[in-house]
Amino acid sequence: MSKGVVFVSTDWISDVLADALGKLDCEIIRGPAATGPGFTVYNPADYERLFGRTDVIVASPITKIDRSIMEAAPRLRAIMSPVIGVESIDVDAATELGIIVGHGATPENFLGMSEATVLFIAALAMQMPFKQRLLAENAPRPRELTARSVRGRTIGLVGMGRIARGVVDRLQGWETEILYFDPYVPQDKAPAGAKKVELDELLKRSDFVSMHVTVTDQTRAMIGERELRLMKPTAYLVNTARGAALDEAAVYKVLKEGAIAGAALDAFVEEPLPMSSPLREFVGSDNVILTPHIIGHSYDVMASLPVAAKANVERVLRGEPPLYTKNPEAIERWKARVAKIG
Repeated sequence: MSKGVVFVSTDWISDVLADALGKLDCEIIRGPAATGPGFTVYNPADYERLFGRTDVIVASPITKIDRSIMEAAPRLRAIMSPVIGVESIDVDAATELGIIVGHGATPENFLGMSEATVLFIAALAMQMPFKQRLLAENAPRPRELTARSVRGRTIGLVGMGRIARGVVDRLQGWETEILYFDPYVPQDKAPAGAKKVELDELLKRSDFVSMHVTVTDQTRAMIGERELRLMKPTAYLVNTARGAALDEAAVYKVLKEGAIAGAALDAFVEEPLPMSSPLREFVGSDNVILTPHIIGHSYDVMASLPVAAKANVERVLRGEPPLYTKNPEAIERWKARVAKIG
């Protein structure tokens, strides 16, 4: 493998990767420290210094990598996200330019999120926050319980990617009905036990609506007030995907009104969730669970990411596609670009 130049963004997740990447026979360039909250955006005045000789960019999901950076990097072969999400990368531009995009879609990562989704569903059904409060306040047991079993309920999955498929697998034996909406996954390509329906039907029928989409122009704020009001008043909303898939103002409104039974949210439009966010009113409530985009993270996940990042970068510098490729349709253009770079 020839020596290459790898740019690594500077923030907590990329810091975890830097040690693993440092074991490769390559030069590492670190980016400026993340300023947060929100995306880290690099100054065009720094492009030449940061990207002028770069073969591979490894950038966290809070680092914007747009077309202007790609065009300023004449030797750029690949862009790597250490996690599954690539919303901070202009994948369309990368594909057009023949730049491969890799990501950290390890089984530990996406199946961990599948487990976390089922955990949220069960915790909401059994009213875990309410029952925890009873103990905390040393309150007597209520005479009547309103918790419900997951068994016999309808689970609606918005999106049918790796994580949603893992949810379907993990719900086998729970005796649930599983619906899904995904215009890109026909019924014959869906996992056994999942029935394809239109979004409105899913919202109307489901006892739990769980988000499993990446954020695109088509999915941004796809669940707004109209969609939320189609849900049954006894239904719950679960989001372990991306905050921008929901209209947060609408979510707050329907929860405040009690138009739906509750929610479990692990992702938000702005992260960390601002202290001024009205959603923070629900912290400690009986029917809403809020976690800081960490519910599916574990030792197993964090141990897998540096291994995947190292393998992805190593393969690209060797002239092979990443182990986990987000835009496989770009491979032929990528080969031509790599051949031209030499």
